[in-house]
Amino acid sequence: MAESTLSNTRVVVVGGSSGIGRAVARRAADAGARVVVGSRSEEKLADTAKEIDGITTGVIDVTDEESVRAFFADLDTIDHLVLCPGDMAAGSVYEVPLEAVRRSFDTKIIGPLLCIRHAGRKIAPTGSIVLLAGSGGFKPYPDLSATAAANTGIGGLGRSLAVELAPIRVNVVVAGLIDTPLWDFVPAEARANLFAQTVASTPVGRIGQPDDVAHTVLQLLENTFTTGALSLVDGGSTL
Repeated sequence: MAESTLSNTRVVVVGGSSGIGRAVARRAADAGARVVVGSRSEEKLADTAKEIDGITTGVIDVTDEESVRAFFADLDTIDHLVLCPGDMAAGSVYEVPLEAVRRSFDTKIIGPLLCIRHAGRKIAPTGSIVLLAGSGGFKPYPDLSATAAANTGIGGLGRSLAVELAPIRVNVVVAGLIDTPLWDFVPAEARANLFAQTVASTPVGRIGQPDDVAHTVLQLLENTFTTGALSLVDGGSTL
């Protein structure tokens, strides 16, 4: 088997202590990369380090520029940067708390922008950035207007940065409904009903798993002729 082009490269995964980010970190480590995982939660970072051999970890709050600056200050060079901090503002436009809206935008738009501001000059010219967005920004759903706006913004941010930061490649992966802890805020019965409805209306007939998305992320890290792409990994749910 041919050696992965990620072997011995430094891959930084922000938001990598659970869900999609952890799956990306695991796959990158399996491919021989030197993986750095960043997250707000020291407890989750410790669990991730136990699960994935050989990674290093660091605390980062993407909504706090000083935290972002300190995290990247310890890294001299980076080959690939994966940004998948997750948050969601759910509720009617009449009722969704403004605090939740601001937190969603801080986490999904401003946070990645700050990460790129402080990491971008350390990324090798042959390297890449992958941003994670949700399909809720590309197919309308009720009570998710704020989250939709944030996800659509990630798409615009990524495509613009692909031009601004060239030859560094910048791509966006748009994930459908993926079974991750991001949905834990929904009561169990309601979550089961949501998943069942999604299965019934999705062409592939199942809920996505973190590895489904991680597989595409790693393809984008390795494909040196892809930039500015919006790659849908949603089981066809946006069709």
